[in-house]
Amino acid sequence: MASYKTPGVYVEEISKFPPSVAQVETAIPAFIGYTEIAKRKTAGDLTLKPTRITSMLEYETYFGFAKPEEDITVLVTGTDIEATGPGANKSPFLMYYSMQLYFANGGGPCYIVSVNQYGAGGTAVIIVKDDLSDGLAAIRKEDEPTLLLFPDATSFAPGEDGEFYSLYKDALTQCNELQDRFTIIDTFSDVDYDPGSGDVDPIAGLRANIGNEKDYLKYGAVYYPFLETILDYQYNEADVVVTMTNGLTKAERVQKIVDTISSGVLQTNLTALVAINVAAGTPGPTLASLKTDLSANIASSVQYLNDLKVKLDAILAIGREETSDAPTVAASNALDSWITTKIESVFLLLATRMDDLNGISTKPTLVTLISDVANSFYTAFGVVAANVPTSTILVDIDDSITTGGKVDDLYLALDALAPGGSSITTLAAIAGNDNLLYNKIKSEIGQLPIKLPPSSAMAGIYARIDKTKGVWKAPANVSLNYVIKPSVQVSHEEQADMNVDVTAGKSVNAIRAFTGKGVLVWGSRTLAGNDNEWRYVPVRRFFNMVEESVKKATDQFVFEGNDANTWVRLRAMIENFLTLQWRAGALTGAKPEQAFYVRIGLNQTMTADDILNGYMNVEIGMAVVRPAEFIVLKFSHKMQEA
Repeated sequence: MASYKTPGVYVEEISKFPPSVAQVETAIPAFIGYTEIAKRKTAGDLTLKPTRITSMLEYETYFGFAKPEEDITVLVTGTDIEATGPGANKSPFLMYYSMQLYFANGGGPCYIVSVNQYGAGGTAVIIVKDDLSDGLAAIRKEDEPTLLLFPDATSFAPGEDGEFYSLYKDALTQCNELQDRFTIIDTFSDVDYDPGSGDVDPIAGLRANIGNEKDYLKYGAVYYPFLETILDYQYNEADVVVTMTNGLTKAERVQKIVDTISSGVLQTNLTALVAINVAAGTPGPTLASLKTDLSANIASSVQYLNDLKVKLDAILAIGREETSDAPTVAASNALDSWITTKIESVFLLLATRMDDLNGISTKPTLVTLISDVANSFYTAFGVVAANVPTSTILVDIDDSITTGGKVDDLYLALDALAPGGSSITTLAAIAGNDNLLYNKIKSEIGQLPIKLPPSSAMAGIYARIDKTKGVWKAPANVSLNYVIKPSVQVSHEEQADMNVDVTAGKSVNAIRAFTGKGVLVWGSRTLAGNDNEWRYVPVRRFFNMVEESVKKATDQFVFEGNDANTWVRLRAMIENFLTLQWRAGALTGAKPEQAFYVRIGLNQTMTADDILNGYMNVEIGMAVVRPAEFIVLKFSHKMQEA
């Protein structure tokens, strides 16, 4: 009340509008994991500091890109290009790709918690549970996030599934304590479980290890399986090994190898032997000069055969890598035999002939020796083109083995013996020489599918559905963007056991591919799948939103008078908010009083003792819409009436 002591005109504003509840954001995920950098001003200054971003550009500015893959190879056979990898050395850090999938599926503002860096200045090499736990503790202090995700958690090393489940239990515990967030959970692996294969069932593993506390299971939802995406791997072109072969068929390649072994130094030396043989029968060259020429020829042949044996011995190691592969073992044994029968015999003959030269005193004796050596070359290698044997040991190998695996590696290694048969270079080297081939290889590498856990895509879908329809709408029966297919095809019968867990009640939501419809999210249950109150994701998340919104709006009434005037204002504020939710379709009922109630007052929600102790109790009930999970159509015959 103003003090009216000085004459004049005074203005007083009278409050007529009731207080209101502002709806809080419902889909602000926090991505906790490893990044390339964490820099706003200085290196690492964003480590373990939750940072709000709104776009992929902001992420790249502050947190960098993906770790380049170092295990991508390309085989170019004529006009055919085949890219493979990355294999066992695949990077375990998935944050960058997960962010791409999140924004592609409708994601908006989010928080990034970089627990360590794998780029310059960082020390991250593997996924460490303590790092992710530190990130979880850091995001606890932020009020805005409503979803928790760990994109890198599925990259825990085999055998570390206990740490994986422990991390998610910690996240669910935080959700239960703060009551304003929800956890999107991946399975530890995505194997297509076969009971007879020895594989560990990822769903059974999760159900057995995630715990059974009802209070926190309602704050999480699991999605299965992983997703094959259209995203492109990050890589350095200098690390991409490209092997280019001549484009011949396998039989042609083998024959080319045989021809190459039958030519080169041996063919040159055979020609030289013929020349020496002719010279030995003429009076021109002296015996000493002929012996010198022959000695050099034999020495060259011995060196060539020595080098060839070393190469072939190395190639044999490829065939021996998998002793369980019968065709490969057969090829290895056959090549062993070839070395023994073809090379060793000629090698020994030439070595002994080196000693024989010292005892030769006439040209006719030298002629005999030269003819003997020349015939040995021909017999072993068929160096005369017209008389190349039609059946050689390498052709026999080709006839006795199948394609694939180490056998293909064997042929690639043999190709290296044939000049022009194959060459190995890097993508960076090709870039400056053959632009067309370079772009074709880049395109082929781009076809390698990146397999990611589904949590980041689901966070994007949560955000998309919340924006377009509302948090009460189930984030299911919606398509996924940037996804080629689920990595495991889940059938109707398999999903029955995933959706309804009669043992522990822990539901797992399936992502399935449908003919003509694409890849769809086909489930919307929390981990508390058998709980009638908190079975569905949209129900839990709608309550989270209302609870947090009303809580924040009610702060203004703290220390207000605990009397009927305050109760009426508070009840009206909450009722107005819930009426808007009912009109939007979040609550069921033909009239507002059928959709919700708000109770506050003496002898309703409070006793006189409560008021004396400063308690103002408000009870809110809501009939939230629930998804029509099972639509049953009933048909019957109708009797004819006329």
